[in-house]
Formats: sequence, C-alpha cells, structure tokens
Amino acid sequence: MIPLPTASPVVTRGAHFYLSHELSYQDAGPANGPIVLLLHGMASDSTTWHRAILDLAGRGFRVLAPDLLGHGRSAKPVDTYELLDFSASMYSLLSAVTDIAVEPGRRVVVVGHSFGGAVAMQLAHRHPELISHLVLVSAGGLGQKVHPLLRAATLPGAQSVVRLLANRRTAAMYRHPRLHRSLRLSPDAVLSLSRAGRGLSSPESRSAFFQTLRMAIAPTGQRGSMLELEDVSLTLPTLIIWSADDRVVPVAHAHDTHAHLSRSTLRIFPGSTHQPHHHSSRRFVDALTSFLTDER
Repeated sequence: MIPLPTASPVVTRGAHFYLSHELSYQDAGPANGPIVLLLHGMASDSTTWHRAILDLAGRGFRVLAPDLLGHGRSAKPVDTYELLDFSASMYSLLSAVTDIAVEPGRRVVVVGHSFGGAVAMQLAHRHPELISHLVLVSAGGLGQKVHPLLRAATLPGAQSVVRLLANRRTAAMYRHPRLHRSLRLSPDAVLSLSRAGRGLSSPESRSAFFQTLRMAIAPTGQRGSMLELEDVSLTLPTLIIWSADDRVVPVAHAHDTHAHLSRSTLRIFPGSTHQPHHHSSRRFVDALTSFLTDER
C-alpha cells in the first residue's frame, strides 16, 4: 500500500561525489519510504520537479532529485557526458545515499523527463535488479523526431550563437518582467526560461550542454531508438506520460512505446507543454501514485 500523506515535507540539499565530480541533489520524504528518483532533461535542473517533490514527499515517498552532471549545481567537468556516464553517476548516488545496496529486495522507481528519460532507461537496462518501475515523461531516446531547434543546435557555429544569446550579461535581461509581459509569457514559461538561462550562462555549462546534446541528437534528429536497441525491458512495469500536442518530442513516440511494451500504461495529458510533470504536477503525481498502487 502507498503510505498515507505526511505533514509539511522538508526538502534538503545534499552532495555526493562521483569520480571526484560533485553531484548536487534534493532529498525529501521519509527515509524508509518507497524511493522515487527524478531525472530532469537537458538545459534544466532538479528545480523542474519542485511541485512534484513536495507532493510525492507529502504522500510518503522518499524523493531524490539530482542535478545531472553538467547541470544545475552539479559539477561541469570537461568530459564524461556519455549516456553511460549519466547512468553510472545515478547508480553511484543511489548506492551512497539510500540503503538499496545493503537491503535485499529494496528497489527504486526511476522517473525521467526528456533527456532524463534516456538516462532512466539506461539505468534500468544496466541495473534491472534495482528498478521496480520505470516512468517516462515526454522522454527522449524513443524515436528520431525532435524539435528542429534542437537539431539546428548540433550544427557547426551553433555554440557561438548560443554564447551571444545566453551569457551572464544577458541573464538579467531574461529575468526582466517587462520582457515577460511583452512576450505574454505564462508563469511556467518564465520559470522555464530562467532555468534554461541559468543552464547556459557560463562557458562550462554551455560546453556541458553541447556535449550532451550532440551525444543524443544529430542534425537529422535523435540518434536512434532505445526500443530498437532493446535497451528497454519488455517486462518492467512502465508508465508513459506525455502531452497531446508536445512541440519538442512528438506524442507519436508515446503511442509507439506503449504498443511495444507489454507492461506499459499510457497517460496523455491535454495541452502542448513539454513539461507535463510541472505544468500539471498534481495530475502527474496522481497518475504516478495510481500506477504504483495498481502495480503493487
């Protein structure tokens, strides 16, 4: 049974070192609760899960939301941006801050958004004994199609353009309320813009972004499908959440994945956001809780 809600969950910040690189993470909920690992996408960080962290912790889950290598408050090394590096760093984090390594049978619900979905699939593929459920939210790595801007960002010269548009001097402009009003941006869009600006404002973060991007995406689109590579277990209970009109990764990837995975559940939310976990956080947490309850 899913634990009953607890009152006033507290979110703390922690740090773990993977190959001498510092990983920052948020931690909330009871230490003995079911573990949920939340993995964000590119040019983002763990704050994208803020609403979901509080809700999940309030329902009795132990929630871990790291900043992936090269993102947020985590280290931005010169290299180590292959998918295996991200997966290995998450395994290292789980082993260090939870008791899964010493408590037989205790496993993790791993949730991945966008690029974090590819990391989640790789983690489940490499360490199936640790993963009880997989949740893919507008996930990358499930087909070739992706927004043209991301494809264009892999072309020669794109890094110079981004350096001119996103740096420490332009960051203040992007935070200005007058710009938000003139563009008629919603509060959620403002948060996403600010998060992306933070993620691209320094030379180290831009280098990390482009290395990660070019590992996952080519000018022609995403580099293959993890389904075709058989990196996704056909027997692992999997929840797929997408927006009906996602502009970044098409919803067709959700339907194709659902048809491919025999133990999958599909939830399509209305709207066009690429961040249904944030835009519709209560619906997201309800869908996740219901999925876990049904599968227990």
